[in-house]
Amino acid sequence: MTGRPSTSRAPLLVPGAVAATVAVLAVLSVLAARTAAGPAEAILASAGPLARDGAPVAALVADLAGALVLGGAAVAGWVVRRGEDRAVALRAVAVASVVWTLAQLALLLTSYAVATGQPIGSGSFGSDLPVYLGTELGLWMLASLVLAAAATVVAVGATGPWGARALALCAGGSILAKAMTGHASGNADHETATSTMLVHLLAVGVWIGGLAVLQLLPGHDRDAAGVVRRYSRLALVCWVAILASGVWALSARMNGLGDLLTSAYVQIAALKTVLLVLLGAAGVLQRRLLADAAAPGGGFDGAVHRRLAILELALMGLAVALAAAMSSSPPPADSAPQSTEPAFLLTGYPLPPAPKLGGIAAAWRPDAFALAASAVLVLAWWWPTAPRRDARSTRFLLAAVIALLAVQCGPLAVYGKVLVSAHVLQHAVLLLVVGPLLAAAFDVRLPARAPRWLAPGLGFAAPMLIVLAYAWPTVLRLALEAHVPHLVLIVGSVGLGVALGAAVRASRAAAPATGVVLVLAALQLALGSRLLVPSWFGATGRTWLVDALADQRRGGWALLAIAVGWTAAASALSARQSRGVGSVSNSERTVRSRAMRSSRSAKGS
Repeated sequence: MTGRPSTSRAPLLVPGAVAATVAVLAVLSVLAARTAAGPAEAILASAGPLARDGAPVAALVADLAGALVLGGAAVAGWVVRRGEDRAVALRAVAVASVVWTLAQLALLLTSYAVATGQPIGSGSFGSDLPVYLGTELGLWMLASLVLAAAATVVAVGATGPWGARALALCAGGSILAKAMTGHASGNADHETATSTMLVHLLAVGVWIGGLAVLQLLPGHDRDAAGVVRRYSRLALVCWVAILASGVWALSARMNGLGDLLTSAYVQIAALKTVLLVLLGAAGVLQRRLLADAAAPGGGFDGAVHRRLAILELALMGLAVALAAAMSSSPPPADSAPQSTEPAFLLTGYPLPPAPKLGGIAAAWRPDAFALAASAVLVLAWWWPTAPRRDARSTRFLLAAVIALLAVQCGPLAVYGKVLVSAHVLQHAVLLLVVGPLLAAAFDVRLPARAPRWLAPGLGFAAPMLIVLAYAWPTVLRLALEAHVPHLVLIVGSVGLGVALGAAVRASRAAAPATGVVLVLAALQLALGSRLLVPSWFGATGRTWLVDALADQRRGGWALLAIAVGWTAAASALSARQSRGVGSVSNSERTVRSRAMRSSRSAKGS
């Protein structure tokens, strides 16, 4: 967790040394992949030696280059302050993005060879590539490749901090697509596997790439300590995220503690954990050096930080090589027998118990994405460089985080997989409670010169978009069976809720517009005769609440009660705020009038 040195000479990484290091790591990744392959060795051998040994090498290069792009963009966008330093970082990122794109292409081809058993260069190679690209794995790999290419285009043209932040967003999208290609813990608990993989890859990219790019910058005594301190905070967050997500993901891919003795995959993961602990120890040493430098009379020793950075990069490179080997090997959970009950086949989770008081109270399932999002919100709120917040705004934020975790980790999320009513109420709470609370916490407002129809329009459009998603069977089915559409619907509900909160704050007509949409949607659910996605909610094999249409109608009546209560409360709050604004405006006009009269009297005298 170290930064760059403060020497006057810009440290340069020798290209030959870098190439030699990558070559050593590539050999290690190939050897580790062969060790961890296990029963998959026969499948890998049928793809030919180039694909078998090239897959972990391509994964290694892609991971390292992708980390440089994401971490370098983060450093250029948020860590460094000098324009010259930002330009150096972005030039390095542009080169890394080209390598990243080529490595992603090589990874796609080797993965195709392994999946089809067609050696690279054989006469049949590529004959059914369109079919492979139509599979879920092929689509996500293609999406990751396209987004990496888009990141290359952005990197070439990026100059200022906002260009670097746009590049970080594009690189994050490519890493998101890559996370969807990882092992899904034997098709069980797929959401946990992919969410933890996403958090893991993002944290690794920011940490490794940021540290490597910082070593390319010229040293400046006047700001080196400040850059190191800002990066050190970011690296500490990444370390915690990597440790938590890695342990969680490994537990989802294990059958039990016995895998530590029998599975090479788990043993390699344990070795990665040891490396992470060593990196944490280096980070503790680095923070102590920072504390000594901040003490009266302390000095910033750039040479010590330089040596720590090289040590960290070496350990990180070894960890990435092991991760590349694991990506080409099956986890032990893949070979475990899977449940054949309908609910498990649909959702990846066992059927929850009957929704009685005891069953509902015990129906909690940690959601990695919600926990990560909550942690980001809290960190952004109390980050050392964040603006000061009053106690009222802090209470709003804490309430929003608690509500988000209760919805996404609690009974509504658990039963929302198999019951229409719980699914509808889950997104209603995200839209009507979590989003407006975040809007109040971060003081989100509509532009002062916005047209008068914008707030009522948002009040109507925000719930209408969610209603349309439910009314379109294809969209809802995708959100139920695929993780990314599921996340899009969740984030969309919260984002629309933030816009709704700003609209209600700006106009008294926004809440009634929302109420009208929600009441009509609730009546449609309560009185309609068409079940939402019957191939899902009607096919879960429930032995309780068997009538899915009756459950949908109960959800409609519950939504109607929520819509009426929320509309009344939001309208009253909006009216009170309008009166408060009006009274403030009247007071301001009174003060201005008195001041003008006093000025005229002074002139007259």
